[in-house]
Amino acid sequence: MKYILKEYISLLKEDQELDTLITDLLFSLNIIPISKPQRGRQYGVDIAGIGIDDDGKKKLFLIAVKQGNITRNVWDSGTTAVRQTLNDILDVYITAVLTKSQRNLPIKIIVCTNGEMEQTVLLNWNKFTDNTSNKREVEFDFWGIDKIASLVDKHLMIEQLFDSSMKVQLKKTLAFIDLPDYDLNHYYDLIRQLYLVNTSQKKKVERILKMARLCFSIIIKWSKDSNNLKPAIIASEKTLLLTYNWLKNNDLLYQQYAIKEFYSFHNLKIEIGREYIANTKDHFLVKNSLFRYSKNEIEYSLSVWEQLGIVSSIALTEIAEAAIVLGSDPDYAGVCYENARQQIILLQYIIQNNPPSSYPEYDEHLIEITLVMIAFSKAGFVNFASQWLSSIIVGLNDRFGLKKFIPQFHKDYQKLANIYLGNDVSIINSSMLITILADWCVIFEAPVLYKLLCEVVNQNYPELDLQLWVAASNSEDFLYTENMSRESGHTKCSIQLHEQMEVYRQEMIDDCEHSKEEREFSLMKNHFYYLGYLSSRHYRSNLLPLYWRSLVSPKQQ
Repeated sequence: MKYILKEYISLLKEDQELDTLITDLLFSLNIIPISKPQRGRQYGVDIAGIGIDDDGKKKLFLIAVKQGNITRNVWDSGTTAVRQTLNDILDVYITAVLTKSQRNLPIKIIVCTNGEMEQTVLLNWNKFTDNTSNKREVEFDFWGIDKIASLVDKHLMIEQLFDSSMKVQLKKTLAFIDLPDYDLNHYYDLIRQLYLVNTSQKKKVERILKMARLCFSIIIKWSKDSNNLKPAIIASEKTLLLTYNWLKNNDLLYQQYAIKEFYSFHNLKIEIGREYIANTKDHFLVKNSLFRYSKNEIEYSLSVWEQLGIVSSIALTEIAEAAIVLGSDPDYAGVCYENARQQIILLQYIIQNNPPSSYPEYDEHLIEITLVMIAFSKAGFVNFASQWLSSIIVGLNDRFGLKKFIPQFHKDYQKLANIYLGNDVSIINSSMLITILADWCVIFEAPVLYKLLCEVVNQNYPELDLQLWVAASNSEDFLYTENMSRESGHTKCSIQLHEQMEVYRQEMIDDCEHSKEEREFSLMKNHFYYLGYLSSRHYRSNLLPLYWRSLVSPKQQ
């Protein structure tokens, strides 16, 4: 396990990564931080804490965090050199920053790095620390990557919370993560095992969440290292869902410290989403670019729909983040809104540059359609959304006219391939996708499109049973861990596309008013409502109808 930790720790940046890990480690060592990493001048000290040392004495620990190996240049060259850092701590921090009671404690200065101290520097370090210790009552210690990995392995991942089977799962995850079709099942098993512990004790809760975050961070780092961020994106969805579920089941959603820890998972998702967009956006700007990464026409189509779901969920997460920070940091909220706007513009390019975006293959592609439409609605891109809705409706008609094809109600790649090859026929009896399209015609105030959709249905498949999944009071029990719509709720069948759109609108409004269960779900009462989007995309579950039907406007008088 230590070699995995060493690889992970070696990849950490000094600011906000390595120093955060050191802060978590100190907490596990019962050294309580009194100052945490911050930007700006710190007079050499990144973290300060008070606790009991190995010799049993209560001490003040002053931590200086560095990145990489301590070479001769790093030791004594520039204002951030180790020697200058130590002098700043001795001459300024101890004398001017510490209180009198803190100065009265034995002081131990520790230099931490995710590298090693080279032999050429060891003599300088020993001479400096020996001379200083003789003149002042100050101890020194050096924590290199081996020391940090050993301490993390021993203290942060304590045996009763992170047993040998979990270590095996992490090793398997890292061994398979480079494989394109790997589903991260070992990582998910690891997270589930962590969350088997039911507790409301603050210390245990914090330890479990910190370990889960460390495992999640390892997945992110390995994904970055392999230049494939998709596993990190997929892992981020399930990690947030399982973590929120654990907090909910342990009555921790209203504990500030627990929500603060959950917010750190949320921040990691925001970060990896931004990096994913930065790495992929150039591909989305090129016509038919996704076809280059597909073996055939079917894979091209499925890849387009997958990317629409991923990018829209990233944008919707940014919008949720903007709402979370709006009151405390309006400038950063503006950055989030602008990120979301750029990501939604990218959705437009994906649709414009990839024709399969107008031709859903499966009924479940209603998930991607709804996520993208919600994103367009929140950003005010209604005109483009209406154009795309028109393209999808026309596409349904054209594909049925040319090939008698209708999006398959059940996901079956082999059957879809046989239909493409002409060895099978497209026969289905039910559709939820068409119901969703009708809903969006109403939401976008598009009676012409609604009429066109009615004509397509009546002419091509008049016997089709139009359906809609409706949530039940227990649906949230399944939302975070599996396909919610398979395990709960009910299906409203025999939905009629009334000749007059206003009649259909009123039916939507009535349904929404009578379906109050969704409003009582915990995620609908806080800023993490977007987890429902992630659940549907990840588990291929129908979305909660409240997400889009609440956008319906009453009939204008």
